[in-house]
Amino acid sequence: MKMLIKFFPIIAFLSLAFTTKAQVLDGAYMRENTVERTFVPYQNIREADAMYSKKILRVIELREKQNHPLYFPIIRMTYPAGTGVQPQRSRVNFLYLIYNIGVLGEKYDIITGELLDTIQGKQYPVFKLNPSDITNWHRQPIEVDDPVRGDLLAYFETIQEQDIDGNLVDVTIPAKLEDTRVMDMLWIWEEWVFDKQRSLMDVRIVAISPDGWQGEQRIWPFWIYFPDYRPLLASYEVFNSQNDAEHKTFDDIFFKRRFTSYIVAESNNYDNRLISDYLLGIDAIREGERIQEEIFKIEHDQWEY
Repeated sequence: MKMLIKFFPIIAFLSLAFTTKAQVLDGAYMRENTVERTFVPYQNIREADAMYSKKILRVIELREKQNHPLYFPIIRMTYPAGTGVQPQRSRVNFLYLIYNIGVLGEKYDIITGELLDTIQGKQYPVFKLNPSDITNWHRQPIEVDDPVRGDLLAYFETIQEQDIDGNLVDVTIPAKLEDTRVMDMLWIWEEWVFDKQRSLMDVRIVAISPDGWQGEQRIWPFWIYFPDYRPLLASYEVFNSQNDAEHKTFDDIFFKRRFTSYIVAESNNYDNRLISDYLLGIDAIREGERIQEEIFKIEHDQWEY
C-alpha cells in the first residue's frame, strides 16, 4: 500500500499523458456521424401503382457553382484521425470516389490516410460505355479481375521520338489521366414515376457516367449502376461552405436533388435519340425545359378536379 501511495503521482501523470494522447482531435469534437451512417433505402414501388413513367437522360455540368461539391477537391484531402478515436475524414471528389475507391478498390489507412498497396478493397460493378449506344448502358459489364478496369480513364497522347535515321516522328502512346479537372460532366439516366400508393412523383437515378475532354479526345469511359454505389456514396462527405457541422454526403446530393442540370433526351419512339439530334442551340434548351415542365404537370394534374 505504501509503495502504491509513493508512486501514485507518477501513475497519475502517465495516465493523464496517455489519455491526452488518445484524445487528439482535428477540431472541437469527434466527427463520426458520416462514416457510421447508412443510406436511406428507397420505397418499394409496385408496377400496379405506377400510373406514369418516363425515363430521362440529363447532364450535370460540374463547373457550375451549385455542382462544385461534386467537382472538388481536385486532389484528395486527408484529415489525420489522430490515434484512432476519430475516424478518417478524407475528402475526395465524385469521380475519385466512384473510380479509384469504387471501381479500382483502393484502400486507405484510417489513421494516416496513406494508400495501402497490399490491401484490396471492395470493387463495385462497372459497365463499359458505348458512345453509339448510350441507351443500353448495362450491356457490357466489366469483371472484377479484368485489367481493363485500370485503363478506363486512359487516352492516347502524341509524343515525338527519334527514328533510326535520327528524325523526329510523332508516336501515339496510351496514357493515364492524371488531372481529373477535364472530367467536368456527368450523364445521368433516371426514371420519373408517379406512385399512386404514396400519391407523389418519385425519381430514381439508374446509372451515372463521367464525361470530359482531354484536348481533342473525349474520355467517356463507363457507366455505374447507381443503387450499387449508394452505400459508398453515403460514407463520404461533401463540403458545406455555410456550416462545417452540417456536411452532407454524396448520396444526399443525389437523393435530395442538390444539383443543377439540363435534359438531353427522353424515352421516345426513336430509341432515345438526343435532343441535339433534331434541335440546336436555344431550341434544344427550351425542349429540355418543356420535358421537365410536362413531368411537373403530370403530377400537378393528379390533384385537379
